[in-house]
Amino acid sequence: MRIKSIYIKNLKMSEGKVAAQIAHAVKNLGITPTDCDIVVLGVSKKKFGELIIENDCYVQVDKGLTEIEEGTQTAAAWIEQYSDIHKYTSQQK
Repeated sequence: MRIKSIYIKNLKMSEGKVAAQIAHAVKNLGITPTDCDIVVLGVSKKKFGELIIENDCYVQVDKGLTEIEEGTQTAAAWIEQYSDIHKYTSQQK
């Protein structure tokens, strides 16, 4: 199993904030196997919007307690389907 997670790089969050937002998004997917791969990508706000529409994902919305304004979408995560993984690995050859 592979989990894809993305964050909006344009928000200029600190490394710790990015890690926390990704962790929240992945955690909220539910129980994941201990041997799954997690891919983390920084994307533009536009690409973030496109990807959350294309995928069945959990979107993390910030509470506004530290670096980011309350209600801001910061990160998202989804379980990549086998067909998507196969398509990706086929393109790498």
